Amino acid sequence: MSHNDHNSPPPQHRDFARYSDRPSYGARPASSEDLDNYFDHQLPPPHHLSGSYLSPNHSPRPSIESLPTGNGRNSYISPTPVPAFGGTGPRYLSPLAAAGATETEGAGMRNSNYSEISMVGLNSSGVGANLNRKSTWLRKETGHRKKNHRLFIIVCSTLTLLIILAVVVGVVVGTRNSKNNDGTVVQSDGTHGTNDTSSSGNGNSSSANDTITGDPSQFDKDPKLKQSFYGIAYTMMDSLYPNCNEKLSSVVQDMQILSQLTTRIRLYGSDCNQTQLVLEAIKRTKVDMKVYVAIFVVVDDDSAYDRQKASLRSAIEQYGVDNIEGVTVGNEFMLNYITKYGGDGATATSTFGTQASTLLRAKITDTRDMLKELGYPTLPVGSADAGSYFNTALMRSIDFGLSNIHAWFAPTTAAGAAQWTNDFFQDNNVQPAELLSPSPKMIIAETGWPTHSSDTQHQNSGAGRGGEASVANLQVFLDDFVCKANEAKTPYFMFEYTDVPWKDQNFGGVEGFWGMFDKDKKLKDLTLPDCQHD
Repeated sequence: MSHNDHNSPPPQHRDFARYSDRPSYGARPASSEDLDNYFDHQLPPPHHLSGSYLSPNHSPRPSIESLPTGNGRNSYISPTPVPAFGGTGPRYLSPLAAAGATETEGAGMRNSNYSEISMVGLNSSGVGANLNRKSTWLRKETGHRKKNHRLFIIVCSTLTLLIILAVVVGVVVGTRNSKNNDGTVVQSDGTHGTNDTSSSGNGNSSSANDTITGDPSQFDKDPKLKQSFYGIAYTMMDSLYPNCNEKLSSVVQDMQILSQLTTRIRLYGSDCNQTQLVLEAIKRTKVDMKVYVAIFVVVDDDSAYDRQKASLRSAIEQYGVDNIEGVTVGNEFMLNYITKYGGDGATATSTFGTQASTLLRAKITDTRDMLKELGYPTLPVGSADAGSYFNTALMRSIDFGLSNIHAWFAPTTAAGAAQWTNDFFQDNNVQPAELLSPSPKMIIAETGWPTHSSDTQHQNSGAGRGGEASVANLQVFLDDFVCKANEAKTPYFMFEYTDVPWKDQNFGGVEGFWGMFDKDKKLKDLTLPDCQHD
């Protein structure tokens, strides 16, 4: 490929013609309120694996950042805070006030206990008066006694106030720092989850400031887990803009598990404080973890980019970049734009491909400018897309390219998936990048094998026997791919950490079942590879 030929197609692998990198699920589902909010019925079915994103213009490609709701509004409702102490309790009276209180008033110090205060009255008649007249010493003694009583009352009052203050402070602090047995953070107002309960729609109502008791860096290691993976694609369960409900305690648990599998993860966007949550969880667990943070770019919706850029900037200002390995701008933006405006037959080198890369490169440049302002001009910036949707213009503008490559959609059998994935990656990503100077680092961003299908239509990749969606076939792919890729120093992110229920609910088929762990973060019936990675 000529260095000056910006639109010449990269060399194609022999299997390219039958590789679509998105499911051919046939006709779209019947219209419904939720699906009408998501699908553009004039466009072909999207490749859903990276997630879902609802844009105002109904971009055909979903993202991990968002999920349509019935009315399009933020359904996250701020819980109403409740007082730490409810109702009314016994009145507290000072010792002087208690002296005049009646028995039925419930005073802390009863009048009967302090009746001796008026034992000697200077203006009374009788014995007391006579003594007052006859003896100066007795008058002085009486004065001393009254002073001693006053001093005693003041001391008791002060001690009582200090005790009550200590009890109140202890209860408040204890409430703020407590959490349920299931690890859910409990706030001082009794609500669960985050401190920031805003539902303003800014994408940042999940908070990285939750209180967690104990030391999250001290956790039990699972002997079944092996730190054998170059990287793993990480999807939060409850951070689908605008519904930002992810708890820091959940992300902390994820980092504890993921740190036993890999030393790097990739995110898909910055909505819902995802970057802050991950960096805070890494800080608290003290694990060795690098992150490819991200801004998801939505076709025809610059507000999504601006919102996430602001959130990412805030995270970097707070945490720095020690744990950030790169910034990804866009996830399958090229695929989304090209299929929306050019149809299924349009390629990355078509006019629509040129338009898409021009738009995306502007966002990449803008992100670099932001990093320069923050003092990090050398932090790598790249983009993620379907394996066949990188063109020369885009490759020239990035430091790294994350390529989503799924042999399942080729289609192949599980036994042939590892070799097919490597061949496709080398032919369509690595070799074209090496022709450029400087050459972007190409990385497999998603690869794996589904373990289940929620319908019978998609239980097989289309390759026949050996192409079933099953845990056994994921085991085949792990055995064939992971250690060989590590040995060859092929960078990759395993797709993915856990099953994701919302993908199955909204897209069906195999979409929700690519995890090595189930939705409850329990390792499936797998034996993980045991080998070293870079």
